[in-house]
Amino acid sequence: MSTSIYILIWLVPSMLVSILIGAYVGYGFALRRHGDQIRDERRKTLEALQSVVQSAEELTSEVDTHNSELESVGRTVGDLSATGEYEQIKQTLLHQISTAIESNRRLENDLVCTRYRLEEQAQELDRTRMEARMDILSGVGNRKAFDESLKFMLSKSQRRRETFALLLIDVDHFKWINDTHGHQSGDQVVQRLGNTLKSAIRPGDHIARYGGDEFGILLEGVDNQVGAMVAQRIRDKVEHCNFDVGLNDARVAVTLSMGMAISAPSDTPENLLRRADEALYRSKEAGRNRLTVYEERPAEVEHLQVH
Repeated sequence: MSTSIYILIWLVPSMLVSILIGAYVGYGFALRRHGDQIRDERRKTLEALQSVVQSAEELTSEVDTHNSELESVGRTVGDLSATGEYEQIKQTLLHQISTAIESNRRLENDLVCTRYRLEEQAQELDRTRMEARMDILSGVGNRKAFDESLKFMLSKSQRRRETFALLLIDVDHFKWINDTHGHQSGDQVVQRLGNTLKSAIRPGDHIARYGGDEFGILLEGVDNQVGAMVAQRIRDKVEHCNFDVGLNDARVAVTLSMGMAISAPSDTPENLLRRADEALYRSKEAGRNRLTVYEERPAEVEHLQVH
């Protein structure tokens, strides 16, 4: 295969990747309106990058093999005895072989460099995907990640006929912390709380900052009883944390109000969120620093259980 063909083989997928990356960036501005489409485009872009990186590896290997074959031919030609006109032909062949080998080496170096850049781009796209789902302050997922996880958990639980718990958490008297110690202190509380909540859940659970001082946790495969035990463990852990805030490291006590709802077979994200939010509201109304579990009786009579 000639050098020009190798270059053409490389240029076509490279142009394709450029087009896909351009499409990804352009779609990024419409991320909220076209979330599903953007995720699909991002997945396709990453797959294209991985495919081209693999092609680059294969081409690099082929170019190296091609060079070895040319060097072998060069040695064979060099060993030939030739005089007169044949000697001139021999030298011309050796020169062409040497030129082709050098060209292939440059192409091989270019392929290695380009493959490295493509791998960097793939990593950057993956970082962008993670950052788009991450709340920077708290270090947990953001609202977008939570909504996606909730849809996934509902589909998974309905398929497996299992239940999971949706736990909404609100920091008690968070406005007082901001007003008394400053908004930077409020940020410190959110940051510390994010780390504490992450350490209190299992690997298969999902946590996100739902908004402001409110967090959402999805507890996989639990019922009311187990979910309440996990929630109580979280409350106890937070109550024993030292929240030092402000320039003088003033210590503030942080307590949590919680509302929990268990998924039902016919649930939608909106219905489950509504029940958990209602339970959270009841916790605040009852004096804060407590968990309220939203339950449904078999006869469809709904009630709330406060812990």
